[in-house]
Amino acid sequence: MKQVRFIPNNLCGLHLRESQDGQEESRTVDGEPIIFGVRSVNLTPWSSTRKVYEVLEPGCISKELLQRSDIVFNINHSNKVTDVLGRYRNTGKDTLKLELTERNVQSSCDLPKTNAANDTLELIKRGDISGMSFAFIDDWEDTENGVSYERTNEVEDGKEVWIRHVKRIVELFDVSIVTHPAYEQTSVGTREASDDIERAIEAQIKGAAGNDSEGQQQRNTDEELEQQKRAAEEKAMQAAALRRRQLLNM
Repeated sequence: MKQVRFIPNNLCGLHLRESQDGQEESRTVDGEPIIFGVRSVNLTPWSSTRKVYEVLEPGCISKELLQRSDIVFNINHSNKVTDVLGRYRNTGKDTLKLELTERNVQSSCDLPKTNAANDTLELIKRGDISGMSFAFIDDWEDTENGVSYERTNEVEDGKEVWIRHVKRIVELFDVSIVTHPAYEQTSVGTREASDDIERAIEAQIKGAAGNDSEGQQQRNTDEELEQQKRAAEEKAMQAAALRRRQLLNM
């Protein structure tokens, strides 16, 4: 399922690059639309039992993924042609530049001279726009190497706290300048996505309980076998002692 994450204004660093001396006003916009190791806001605001925060783990985006991706730089994730600001295809003609680091993915784009781009530049200069986000699909079906859930020892508002670890992203669609980030750090945006997370956690809990049950059954079986072994040994020792007494009385 395609998801969108909103980067907080104070972290994404969206800004207009300063002009060099003697050059015309810069049209290059820099930012950090993807940040690793930052705990999100609660992804399951409808849950009555738990809060789930997400962390994009370093390494969840590979160089290979970037190299094969076709990523659009746009406004509010719009598919309208007029809202396209740049594009990355890993070619020499890319108008959007993306750099993968250990901490984040950095973006840089020299905006076109379109009406939407001109308006966006003006709003960035004024400080009216300062948020970024990106759209992606993670490898949620791989519960070991793709996405995993960790129950913490924390309790907030009477709810247990879980962490959703995203270890591998398999598709990147766009990075976007957004006018109103839905959350401080991240958002799944829909009740359906929140319910999917709840179901995944319940499945993990059920699976862990099943493994514990199987393990206990195995431990019970091993204990029974050990008891039978000790009983057999004790019976053999008693028979041997009886046989010795019989031989002495002959």
